[in-house]
Amino acid sequence: MRVAAIGDLHLKSDGSSLASPLADLRQQADFLLVAGDLTDAGRVVEAEAAAERLATVGVPVIAVLGNHDLRTVRRATFRRVFERQGITILDGGSQHLVTASGVRVGVAGVTGSGGGFWPVEGPDAIHARTLKRLALRSRREAQTLDASLASLDADVKIALMHFSPTVSTLGREPIAKYWMLGNCELGVVLDRHRPDLVIHGHAHLGNLAGHTIGGVPVRNVAVSITSGVHLETISSLEREPVSAGVTIWPR
Repeated sequence: MRVAAIGDLHLKSDGSSLASPLADLRQQADFLLVAGDLTDAGRVVEAEAAAERLATVGVPVIAVLGNHDLRTVRRATFRRVFERQGITILDGGSQHLVTASGVRVGVAGVTGSGGGFWPVEGPDAIHARTLKRLALRSRREAQTLDASLASLDADVKIALMHFSPTVSTLGREPIAKYWMLGNCELGVVLDRHRPDLVIHGHAHLGNLAGHTIGGVPVRNVAVSITSGVHLETISSLEREPVSAGVTIWPR
């Protein structure tokens, strides 16, 4: 089973830039996951351009919204633009589908939030009041992801989000920005449920492959990293035990 994934499209009013990355996707993957920031400024006209292009890929499309999408002041209308084109937008919900080979796939999706990965970035990374607000939001998003993953009944389980659940995919991002890029609460939930794959975006200077502390495989599919659609074969995600009791995932 092959999963196609892409994130951080940041489309404006013209969706033509998506034509090449999404060409012939029907021949390459069973479905497409979009890890947020489909649009650049959350405008409805941008959503229309993105939805029209994504509707042509020929495989089911499941997406979450990113921080740029959430700039919209017409959130219900924004979501309906995609839903009218048959694109599923997850915000704490889940979606089940069956591939051509009969594999039952469940996708749990949330936007996620910043909040940081203390103690990696140190206690003085951001102002205390900002940290408190982010802590509340990160816990709420983690609880939402927890419920969404718990609802999955599938052979293959995938978590889709915009913000990162781990520092292992933040690559060349400055440590001072970690609090803006994701939070460790998401990683705790993922290690509890252990989905087969985690997809996120948002960290434009990050790296493609990483894992949670507990060894769940994570992919950062921001288009600045992948330069197009990333294809992942689920059967290749074999755990390799090492003597220290840590689990390493092949990249």
